[in-house]
Amino acid sequence: MPASETGEPCRAADHRGFTLVELLVVMVLMAVIASFAVPRIGDFIYADQLKTTVRRLVGLIHRSAQMARQSQAPYLLTYQPGERLFVARPEEQRTGKKDEAAAREERLSLTDTVTVQNTWSWFGGPRAGDAMVIRFNKNGYVEPTIIYLRQEDGQEMSVILTPFLGKVKAEEGYVSPETEALFQ
Repeated sequence: MPASETGEPCRAADHRGFTLVELLVVMVLMAVIASFAVPRIGDFIYADQLKTTVRRLVGLIHRSAQMARQSQAPYLLTYQPGERLFVARPEEQRTGKKDEAAAREERLSLTDTVTVQNTWSWFGGPRAGDAMVIRFNKNGYVEPTIIYLRQEDGQEMSVILTPFLGKVKAEEGYVSPETEALFQ
């Protein structure tokens, strides 16, 4: 062992770990920080259900228009309030050939926290609480329509379908159909 200037043998650097008190202090600090963060994360996940539902509904609307254009046949997007379900299917399913039409059917179930508050259409006006039917013609066009979705916490979103479906708009809040340039 080499000797130091004082003549005492040199020891390797003193390597110590953390004490139990230091570990407990760090764990308490982490618990305090987590107690503030967890409610915010829960609010974020809960609020995100409405936006997720709107994104999925917009996707279903686009697919309905696309299926109508591809098949060159009208499609219907219906909302069944009792089942909390959107269904896109060919219009001919009403007349028969259910197995073939059911294979081309697409569905979207709403979460328990999101509801369809009401709808508004250019020719039908406001409709609340009853089944909704949106018809896509063989070119994928639809009449101007607004679907109002609401979450249990009161947050609302409006899904706006333009006549020629160049795009579907999703706006926060309850959008009035009288708003200028809404369907342009």
